[in-house]
Amino acid sequence: MESDSVRAGLDDPQRIEAARRLLAERRGEALDRLAALSARLLGAAHAQIALITEVPVILTSAAPGQDSLVELTAHTFQHGAPLMLADVRRPGVSAYLGVPIDIAGARVGVLSVYDSEPRQWTRHDTETLRELAGTVAAELERGALAAELASSTVRLDLGFAAANIGSFDWNLVTNALHWDDRLMELFGYANEPYVPHIDSFTVRLHPDDLAKTQAAIERAIESLGDYEADYRVVHPDGAVRWVAARGRVLAGEDGRPARMLGAAYDTTDVHSASERLGRVLETMSTAFFTIDREWRFTYVNAAAERILGRRDLVGDVIWDVYDDLDGTESDYNYRAAMASGEPTSFEQFYAPLDAHFDVRVTPNDDGISVYFHDITSRVRAEQEREAALEQTGAATGRLQILSAASARLAGTLEVDELLRILGDVVLNGFGEGLVVALEAGSTLRVGYAAHEDAALQERLRALRGEPLDVERFGVRTAVLGSLIPALTDDPAASHAAVALPLISRGRTLGAAVVIGAVESALDRRVLVELAARAGVALDNAVLFGSERRLALTLQRSLLPTALPELPGIGLAARYLPGVGGQDVGGDFYLGHPLEDGRLLLVIGDVMGHGPQAAARMGQLRAVLAAYAYDGDPPDRVLAHVSVRATALLDLPMATALAGIYDPVQRRFTFALAGHLPPLVAPLDGLPAFVGASPGPPLGAGVTAYERHAIAVPAGATLVLYTDGLIEDRTRSIDVGLAQLRGALEGVRLPPDEACDHVLEAMGRADGGEDDIALLVMRHGLG
Repeated sequence: MESDSVRAGLDDPQRIEAARRLLAERRGEALDRLAALSARLLGAAHAQIALITEVPVILTSAAPGQDSLVELTAHTFQHGAPLMLADVRRPGVSAYLGVPIDIAGARVGVLSVYDSEPRQWTRHDTETLRELAGTVAAELERGALAAELASSTVRLDLGFAAANIGSFDWNLVTNALHWDDRLMELFGYANEPYVPHIDSFTVRLHPDDLAKTQAAIERAIESLGDYEADYRVVHPDGAVRWVAARGRVLAGEDGRPARMLGAAYDTTDVHSASERLGRVLETMSTAFFTIDREWRFTYVNAAAERILGRRDLVGDVIWDVYDDLDGTESDYNYRAAMASGEPTSFEQFYAPLDAHFDVRVTPNDDGISVYFHDITSRVRAEQEREAALEQTGAATGRLQILSAASARLAGTLEVDELLRILGDVVLNGFGEGLVVALEAGSTLRVGYAAHEDAALQERLRALRGEPLDVERFGVRTAVLGSLIPALTDDPAASHAAVALPLISRGRTLGAAVVIGAVESALDRRVLVELAARAGVALDNAVLFGSERRLALTLQRSLLPTALPELPGIGLAARYLPGVGGQDVGGDFYLGHPLEDGRLLLVIGDVMGHGPQAAARMGQLRAVLAAYAYDGDPPDRVLAHVSVRATALLDLPMATALAGIYDPVQRRFTFALAGHLPPLVAPLDGLPAFVGASPGPPLGAGVTAYERHAIAVPAGATLVLYTDGLIEDRTRSIDVGLAQLRGALEGVRLPPDEACDHVLEAMGRADGGEDDIALLVMRHGLG
């Protein structure tokens, strides 16, 4: 009987979508190898892997008798249980055994083996095929994830182009400096001869910024760390541009600084010190808490309170409340992260809760953030599989190890964790030691693990230094060729070694060398399959890490860092990312003087999250400003953008308030596209929202918006905001609007202090569930 929790209906749209997602890599060598392995292990002539969307899709290479399997495959899928037929007497098929393939709560296909001669299937055959189906599921999920990551990388590249971010590559040995076209234009070389040398950069630096910029460069080179600088460049015609640059220094083969890679972008309009983004939660778990440098809880979310069974932890010292953590993995890793500033992750069994947890610790300026989720079910399932190994045959046991290892490798995108998993599996009966050499850009990551063989440990220690899980060495891939001889050429040594390439998408990422490898043919085949899966998992982890770093860089580059300074007018703004996720958000604001002395004020929210939403946000800000500079009133600005949103900006939906303030007439003219109205707080009256009905959001194709105009009394505070300030799961919009109005009642503060006061009064000082943008103006501060 099929489980109620598994979507198995042939017409179920969510199940069909889950199966279609796996067609990103339809036929591949990995699936053919799994099919061949299934046939060999069960002694059958052929095997087949089929996905079921609206119709069956065969993922493995053609084989005799496949036409006879259509009805048998459909029967296996619909009943959701193994189908064993000893003598079916169909063309090319006399014996058939099939099991369903389930992934993430949906039935997506069938794995089957068949033969042209009748035969009896055993329960052992069925269990073996079930284990292989789990491995097939992991491979299909890997293929889908790889396709999604590749697509995300393309979108990131487009986002960088849309945001006008340029890149540079500086060879620290030769001093050759290469820029892309955007940086050539930014530094004034678009129509000037350019020599690719660091002097071409230095000669453009403003004299007042030369010393501090060179100091930032020297710090990054000396520490082999990150580079961050904001400076001015002077063009040959005397024009001055502000530039923000970010980069990282990479080591060469000798371990010394060799290259600096990075990005730079024009910040002329917003060149003052950028507002630091709030903490971003980098975890797949929803349970987290934060601890300051005095080891006191500063925040505990609802999920963490439910798991820990406490609702009053804020302000308490963690070691006082949980004294049973002394000497545990948590004790060691929390203190190490706090001291080193480096993130770490680990697993721990917490006896008081009788539960296993996957924990990630992320340091920040204020202390550490701890993310965790309960993995008790997974750990106990692994323990049950290990217990089963003692009761089953060698073939089944090895396949169970391979299946469990594949699931563990597919369950993380951390390179260090993948290397630890690989070491655990190899040392669990496949060899005496393991050395992994992984190509990572211009460096090689080398790590090793070994059993309690003192002689082997000593040889590994002499070869690679201290016995750490993973070390970085500035050596080239020539080390791979000398790695095995260095371990095995000693006549006194008895450690045979087997080198397994780590390959993904046709590229060799490195090698895994198993020392003292077992001699059986089955174990060798399992090791080959394990290396294949490890190569794909490592490649995915590198891709994921690259995407995350690029996304954070893109987010920082698109947020405004300063507002104009006009006589008698005070402006202040705040942007806080949502604390409920780790993606880039689409909230934005803009303040910029027009040529006729008026002031353009814009605030809005692009629907969605991620690099794509951020790129669209940057495009929308630029287009709104461009139409306003052309002299269009706010209602026409919004109408132009709405009509062209889909074709010009690829913008599905966004809300915006566009307004122009005339300081001579003290008049604010604005239009609303699905956005909340502004709030005016006069000096001698009660705060009130402007009575203006919003038009449809941008992207709806609207050709006209209503124009509104209000007088702004001297000294009054004008507040523009996005819905993240006033709304969340526990508070409706009406309640939030009333609370915002009350927050400004009787308040007489400059805009910068008013921003902080509003966020504090609304309970948003540390952010909210959604992104928050806040823009405050006051004319007549005296």
